[in-house]
Amino acid sequence: MSSSTLRILLLDDNPHDRELTRRELRKEFPDVHVIEPLDDAQFRQALQTEEFELVVTDYNLKWSNGVDIVRAVKSARSQCPVIMFTATGTQEIAVSAMKAGLDDYVIKSAKHYVRLAVAVRSSLDRAEVRLRALRSETRLQTLLDRLNVGVLRLTIEGEVVDANRACKTLLDRFHGETNQGAGHALLDMLRELLPQLKSSNDAVEREVELIARDGQSLCVYVSLLRVRVNGHDAIDVLVENVTKMRRTAEHTEELEQSNRSLEAFAFTVSHDLRAPLRNLQGYVAALGDDCAPGLNEVGRGYLRSIEEIIANMDGMIADILEFSRLARVELATKEIVLNAAVDEAVMHLKNLLEETKAQLEVSVDPRMTVLGHQPTLVQVLTNLLSNAVKFIGEGVQPVVRVRAERRNATRLRVWVEDNGIGIDPAHQQRIFEVFQRLHGEEKYPGTGIGLALVKKGVERMGGQVGLESALGSGSRFWIELKTSH
Repeated sequence: MSSSTLRILLLDDNPHDRELTRRELRKEFPDVHVIEPLDDAQFRQALQTEEFELVVTDYNLKWSNGVDIVRAVKSARSQCPVIMFTATGTQEIAVSAMKAGLDDYVIKSAKHYVRLAVAVRSSLDRAEVRLRALRSETRLQTLLDRLNVGVLRLTIEGEVVDANRACKTLLDRFHGETNQGAGHALLDMLRELLPQLKSSNDAVEREVELIARDGQSLCVYVSLLRVRVNGHDAIDVLVENVTKMRRTAEHTEELEQSNRSLEAFAFTVSHDLRAPLRNLQGYVAALGDDCAPGLNEVGRGYLRSIEEIIANMDGMIADILEFSRLARVELATKEIVLNAAVDEAVMHLKNLLEETKAQLEVSVDPRMTVLGHQPTLVQVLTNLLSNAVKFIGEGVQPVVRVRAERRNATRLRVWVEDNGIGIDPAHQQRIFEVFQRLHGEEKYPGTGIGLALVKKGVERMGGQVGLESALGSGSRFWIELKTSH
């Protein structure tokens, strides 16, 4: 039998109903293989030995009832979808079955037979989404447990929600109970930092020396970030014992290994998140197509909000993947005509430039070349130009200038200058870090990764990045790269 054949366990003690059910299923699934236990013993045996992807059960069976069937299936195979197809059920029965884990409920009648195949398809699709999410969650937990860096989540009050293996090992080295009040040196130190995290994406880092339970002095590096999780604020913490790094010549190598682990972790998580996100996009689109006429304006507004959130999340995941890729891959550099890279970046932003009526002036000698990686250089320029157009005062027409100058015989600097809102000098260094935002997302939307990508990309090409700016006076970003002559 083909490995792609759908296998369904059908529980119904009426042979005519079974025949009609098989007939309806074969319309949608021509190669379906139906397994038909006829009593409790055969059903229990099938649960243990047969392979099947879905269960269709009547409620009123001579040897059992549908709710008990659901419980038995979910107990043996928690991810297997179960559909109740019955003419004798009630609303109370349906509710009880749903509480037991039922995936769908279809009335058994001539006009509803056609709905069975739809319910089967939908249940299989939902089961696949759940399975992918479960695999992603399992992989994430495995990755977290393999990391040598401690990963910890706290409530905003400072209670421990979860921690990976490395973090639990480190927590155990200090005095006090993990989730009690004072007396735990590491947690007490973390809780003292919480008032500094006033809103989402606020971050703080510290490197401190603490006395462990055995009297040893440990140097601990912590990084805290306030995040929004399922509608609630939480604090994500990275904790690392850097005592050995500070005291031995192995400091650099261990830190680089830790960074590689974190970058691989970010890449894997971001990559795995895109699969269920695509499924979610599909279901939202299907909801809009199939159910929009029945929704009121408030419901359609919610649907639009969900679509916007999905699009923003997809953009953030794409940026994280790109950041991780830049950190991992080797960039083969070659001689690039600078004007050609600028023109390609401008082409990518054609619609944005037209929408904002931006004035763009490019003053680059066509003979100028740099040593770089063409796609990465184009991405860097695209991000800088996009920011120059986006971070502009209300009612102000964007004016952007791109120019280049030789710094010496082997270095060339490219400037991207704007008439935007400017950046306070106190914040100019941290804007090149991942997820650092200086403005609300409603007014200036974005992922907070764009300038981090610029810095990472330029550094991987052997260059440097910087800016000159002041509040209300526009910004002048620059990138400096090597030249071939």
